Amino acid sequence: MSTKTHKLLLLCTGNTCRSQMAHAMSQQWCQSHGLSFEIESRGIRAKPGDPTTVEVLMVLSQANINWQGTSEQLSIADLKWADDVWGMTQEHLDYAEQLGSELNLGSQPRYQLLAGTHELVDPLNCGLAAYEQLFFALQKLLPNRLGAI
Repeated sequence: MSTKTHKLLLLCTGNTCRSQMAHAMSQQWCQSHGLSFEIESRGIRAKPGDPTTVEVLMVLSQANINWQGTSEQLSIADLKWADDVWGMTQEHLDYAEQLGSELNLGSQPRYQLLAGTHELVDPLNCGLAAYEQLFFALQKLLPNRLGAI
């Protein structure tokens, strides 16, 4: 088994909802299972410095996950850093692959939808129940995905 720290980049649109929730949950899961991961999250249209949405913070707090994050725009440096990029939608992956197209083939990350065969819908402006639904979906997805690396 490799002792290399795996570098995971989670990607969404604004980096205030989905990717930050997945970031917080992944980080907690990896720590509680003794896995060596570095995890970051970015947005393809993020406004740098925007805070995590209140709804994400509420849902995470209910699960005893303390989180404080701000949004960051995806950069070529992020793609050079990452071993894996998990997007919430195909649009996110397409954007990242286009941005990373100048990277050497050997230094490109693996691009995949986080949910495998379907996209994770943006809960922004859809009420607290949409964020709770996202949390429960991630709660099922992340252990399987992280444990398989």
